[in-house]
Amino acid sequence: MKALTFVLAAAALAAGTAARAQQSSTASGTPDYHPYVGAGVVSANNMLTDSRHADAKIFGGIDFSNNLGIEAGYVNFSRQERQFSEQQTGISGGVTGVTKGYGTYLAAKYTVPINDRFSAYGKLGVSHNERQYKSNVGSNTDIDNGVYAGLGAQYKLNENLSLVGEFEQYGEGKRLGARAGVWSAGLKVGF
Repeated sequence: MKALTFVLAAAALAAGTAARAQQSSTASGTPDYHPYVGAGVVSANNMLTDSRHADAKIFGGIDFSNNLGIEAGYVNFSRQERQFSEQQTGISGGVTGVTKGYGTYLAAKYTVPINDRFSAYGKLGVSHNERQYKSNVGSNTDIDNGVYAGLGAQYKLNENLSLVGEFEQYGEGKRLGARAGVWSAGLKVGF
């Protein structure tokens, strides 16, 4: 919950800064800023279940120009469960394991327009990540603060609506739950 609060606070701060900057830039005749929000689906490979699962992502940011911007986001790595038999574990009754977690990031973004509708971008910043494992024989938590990086592409459907797809790395390799590297696709709404 702290991570979601962080992302929402960062997005609110970014939106407020963009609104003030847009008011002052409109008055001075300099280029204005373009805030945006978006939602998407993340495909993450879960190490407990050894399979890919779809999870939700929200993000928001400000484009300061055609090239430079800043973005914050939150991805929920949903609850995944796996049963291990007594034969697999040697434990009477077997083991039921559950993982869940999340990742957040704040990153600088550099965009390269390819044509009027299509552009590619890279993001680099910091991330905070948490993965939890609980079972009937114990639990463990893996928390890390590390480097966030992303590479993606954007296709403008119209002036305010865009499709985005990217590969993101949330910190270092994980021992539990969803892996650090994920694929995502989403919809971005500009203001």
